[in-house]
Amino acid sequence: MPLTPLHFLSVAPLHFIRSTAFDVSALLLSSTCIDLELLYLLLIGRPLYHGLWHSYFFALTIFPAAVSLVVFAAERRFPETLKSTYKLFRFPLFKLKHSFKSIYLSSLIGGASHIFFDTWTHRVSSYLLYPFTVLDTVNPFWSIEYEAATYIFVALLGTYSIYLWIKGWRKD
Repeated sequence: MPLTPLHFLSVAPLHFIRSTAFDVSALLLSSTCIDLELLYLLLIGRPLYHGLWHSYFFALTIFPAAVSLVVFAAERRFPETLKSTYKLFRFPLFKLKHSFKSIYLSSLIGGASHIFFDTWTHRVSSYLLYPFTVLDTVNPFWSIEYEAATYIFVALLGTYSIYLWIKGWRKD
């Protein structure tokens, strides 16, 4: 599976290229927080598996709405904290307060991209197509070739994001 930070770096170019259209906070939270499901399982001592959070259903319905509400509220309630956090990580900030529509779109893309990349890199992902089916066998979308291609693609997107990030530093 792509490492959790790579999920963000794979969608971060959207923000760098169209910063007024894509909210970086929403992209960050939505592309990475799905993996909190695995952290929870680890903390309670259960085997790690992809549950309901790692389904297209969750990533396209409940999750983007919840992330959008959190990001929208945070950008209005804690703008100075967010600005200083971005500055600490030398993250170029072109716009802080995005519209709810922009935040929702960013959340939708971040969550969907996480599940999309996981679709090709996980041999077993039982809840991927929930509620239509719960896969009790090998993920039908997985193959070693697709997994390798996905890793290469995500690594290239991550490298491109880092390039754009550094390029943004130099503008300061």
